[in-house]
Amino acid sequence: MTNRCFGLLPPAMLAISVLIWGGAGLAAEQPLPPDEAFKFKASFKRPDVVVAEIIPAKNHYFYKSKTRFALKNANGVLITQVVLPAGEMKNDPFFGLIEVYKAPIAVSIHLDRAPKAQSFTLYSTYQGCNEKLGICYPPIEKTIEMKFPK
Repeated sequence: MTNRCFGLLPPAMLAISVLIWGGAGLAAEQPLPPDEAFKFKASFKRPDVVVAEIIPAKNHYFYKSKTRFALKNANGVLITQVVLPAGEMKNDPFFGLIEVYKAPIAVSIHLDRAPKAQSFTLYSTYQGCNEKLGICYPPIEKTIEMKFPK
């Protein structure tokens, strides 16, 4: 009967194992910070329309149904309509069949403004995932101070 001992490796084999297995861990892709995974910006298209852009990084997507806009510090300014473009359907492991965006989108936010209104804070929240890593980000909240063009 042959007795084999696999519990201890010679030092050279142990060093090679650490390099192979340890190096694989170092090379693994790390998730992007939320601000890099989903860039957000907004600007006026017309005095009564703001265009908000959400730009997902490569291998990232975000949910249409989790994308919302509101105003803060907006005396005399109201949102009358938010127009989100069509997305693509995805069978999501968390939500089932759901509409997502994998490419940059431009959202038209139509405003009603009182004559004396000067500025407001645009508030947005959205949530997305890194498809390659199979991880999802918690909801992301963004605010941008907006001043009406003169």
